[in-house]
Amino acid sequence: MNKKIYPFTNKDIPPLSVVGGKAKALIETSRAGFPVPEGFVLSVEFFSPWLKEIKSSSEWSELLLNVTRQQCDIVKSKARKLIFDEWQKLELDKVLSNFKTGIPFAVRSSSPEEDLEGTSFAGMYETSLGIKAEELEKNIASAFSSCFDFRVIEYKRKNKVNLENTQIAVIVQRQIASDVSGVGFSLNPTNNSYDEVMINASFGLGESIVSGIVTPDTYVVDSVKNEIIEKRIGDKQSALWIKSEGGIIKKDTNNCNEQALTDEQIFELTDLIKKCERYYEKPMDTEWAFEENKLYLLQSRPITTYLSLFPELLTKPGEMKKIYIDVMGLTQGFTESMSVLGMEIWTRVVDELKGDIMPSSIDGIMPALHGRQYINVSNCIAAWGLFATKQFLKKYDDNVKKIFSDIDLAREYKPAKTPENLKNLKFGMLKMVFPMIPSTIKAKFSDYKEVVNEYNSTASNIFSHIKILKSDKGFSEIVDLAIKDLETIMNKMGITIAGMSAFASIKRMFKSKDVEKLVIALGMDLEGNPTSQMGHLLFKLASYDDFQKTKSVEEFLVKVKEKSYSIEFMKDYEEYLNKFGARGFMEIDVASKRVYEDPRLLYEKLININIKDSQILNVKTKREEAYNKLLAVAKEGGFDKKFEKQAEIYQATFGYREHPKYVIVMICAKLHDIALEIGEKFVQEGILDDKWHIFDLHSKDITNAQKDEKIDLKAIRDRNLAPYKKVAHIKDWPLVIDSRGKIFKPKINAEDGDLLGTAIAPGIARGRAKLLRMPYEKPLNPGEILVAKATEPSWTPIFINAAGVIMEVGGPLQHGGIIAREYGIPCVSGMLGIMDIIKDGDLLEVDGSNGIVRIIEVGKKTYR
Repeated sequence: MNKKIYPFTNKDIPPLSVVGGKAKALIETSRAGFPVPEGFVLSVEFFSPWLKEIKSSSEWSELLLNVTRQQCDIVKSKARKLIFDEWQKLELDKVLSNFKTGIPFAVRSSSPEEDLEGTSFAGMYETSLGIKAEELEKNIASAFSSCFDFRVIEYKRKNKVNLENTQIAVIVQRQIASDVSGVGFSLNPTNNSYDEVMINASFGLGESIVSGIVTPDTYVVDSVKNEIIEKRIGDKQSALWIKSEGGIIKKDTNNCNEQALTDEQIFELTDLIKKCERYYEKPMDTEWAFEENKLYLLQSRPITTYLSLFPELLTKPGEMKKIYIDVMGLTQGFTESMSVLGMEIWTRVVDELKGDIMPSSIDGIMPALHGRQYINVSNCIAAWGLFATKQFLKKYDDNVKKIFSDIDLAREYKPAKTPENLKNLKFGMLKMVFPMIPSTIKAKFSDYKEVVNEYNSTASNIFSHIKILKSDKGFSEIVDLAIKDLETIMNKMGITIAGMSAFASIKRMFKSKDVEKLVIALGMDLEGNPTSQMGHLLFKLASYDDFQKTKSVEEFLVKVKEKSYSIEFMKDYEEYLNKFGARGFMEIDVASKRVYEDPRLLYEKLININIKDSQILNVKTKREEAYNKLLAVAKEGGFDKKFEKQAEIYQATFGYREHPKYVIVMICAKLHDIALEIGEKFVQEGILDDKWHIFDLHSKDITNAQKDEKIDLKAIRDRNLAPYKKVAHIKDWPLVIDSRGKIFKPKINAEDGDLLGTAIAPGIARGRAKLLRMPYEKPLNPGEILVAKATEPSWTPIFINAAGVIMEVGGPLQHGGIIAREYGIPCVSGMLGIMDIIKDGDLLEVDGSNGIVRIIEVGKKTYR
């Protein structure tokens, strides 16, 4: 027979399923010698008679069929009226005999699902304080009944916790008549720093903090240096106290502006909180109290919402820290983590293109692991020097510039020595740049048309090579063959260097002539940009009358399958699939689904294009008008011939800056198809459950399985995905983080409704805001302002509709910035946190020339 009541001093630690997470932690910490007030837990088994009565009732059956607040209240009310049977009374009296007569108790729930790392039922269960022994039964029933509270049941349902298994244990603990109490976190929840402890403190019982009746003091302690680095004294005008006759009372305080804890107590408490963290080997959220200057630990539970930095990026407390930039959103336009195989292949690609100057190893410049890639700024300093690193950081978006302007890199993040693999990066730079010199010189000073032809020929050869790849070789060898030609196309990238040089020359010509907007407009819709070309073809497809008459995706699928659309539409449709069918959301991830696999994805793009009011309609005209106006200015200044030449080079070459990415996407698409073909074979052989699971493997695992080696692919897949699961709750990945988990955010300057970011594409647009976290999440209507975290080429149809664009992340050369300029859409970026400030429907003004977003109207409130 299971034991039903467990004292905190119990010899053995009962399972979580028996006493719940909160009680288990109290038993563990009591046995480990922590200053926990004595108490006991009434286990799940103790309440089996009550659970049997509730779960056999018609009220419970109705609740399972229809979870409503009313039905939960009915069941909860029934549970609150339950009374102990003779055995329950006898056992409770026995354990109470160990306590001093007349002392008050605290009664709290301890659910088996509560305070786990994946779930937090904080504040949902009932707590009773200052309870006399004779009142325990009804208060225990109250705590028990709270497991049927609507908030609890609904939270379980949303988190896919089986309601049939609803059960609870209850803690009865000696009530501490605290002078000061509160909560403490072993990491700083506001910035995720593992080396900072945050404490909230107020007078009296901690319930005053939990219930929100006071603003507590906040203390932040550097737990490595043992220094208090921040104090904020809260407005503690009242407090809750234990009454001598039982229960609690609220009283005004006379010392509300005084520090609730002395510095000595803050350090004592910090030590306790960090000991708790070391004991559990994870960040902890604690509740504590001082009674007559003695510190007690009341509760401890894992922190569920922090970002667990990958171990490979961590440094030990007190060691020289490293600082990282997460480049997924910054350079690629999406913030989701890439697949295991996708990250590996992308890393191979980056190494092929930049490996000599930005190696992707863990101790390199661009470490890649578990679906994410970073810039190790500390290693940049070690390899390039502090000055060069700071200049490098200025080239990224405004968020990065703002963040690093407030960081003392030399003092906090400069390594003592340079890693061995970074000592020859200057030679690597020469090795990468030297092959580009001939094409650069030829494009700039001789015949740029020949260089364009050479580039296109090289790209065509690569496309021909990847077309003939098959699954008849080991997958690792296939990957090698697919990406081996990338070096050849990089050698032809002098074409874009020539374009950049020409653009710089044009900017110098018109310096101080107040025509910056015209100079930028000169770069709209350039030749050689495949993303721009894709946008035009999408617009053309969407404009066909027979497509406009299509009523549903099902009708679309039938018509393209039967080729019952017009000959012209089908011709353009086939052209789109051939040229751009590989493109889509997260297109550089080999695991991403392609349009040619699922035409629904194309339909989704087309129906979101507004063919009557689109930026793309006038983009070529805007470019021509800008050219003519600049030419007139140049003639007046006597440098028209020079301008004509540089403009010709610029417009013919600079659009190719997007083309290598297009080549990479085509390579990824081919490897995608081959991987799925192999995955299907593995499913037939019974070594994978789903062909798509192949993207959760590394290429060497796939190759070994192809060789019929006896390896457990399912177990390998589980190991590969384990690091992903630890951060699965992270939806908003930080842009900058250090090796002790500290997250850095830029300050957004807001004054009179004005928000300052980075000017990306010129012009001014007014419209209502539409926030999109994913493309096609909801329609972007004509005249609306697109507000997004970051964007990549799959957002192109959305851009076509946008009156203006605001992005949290991304610089001028990120895809969103490029498309905004190509289509002449005013755009501001570098506004991390803007999606928490702006709401759908806010009236905005986007000043893409000066990098200002102006909030004109929020609801009924008008700023300007």
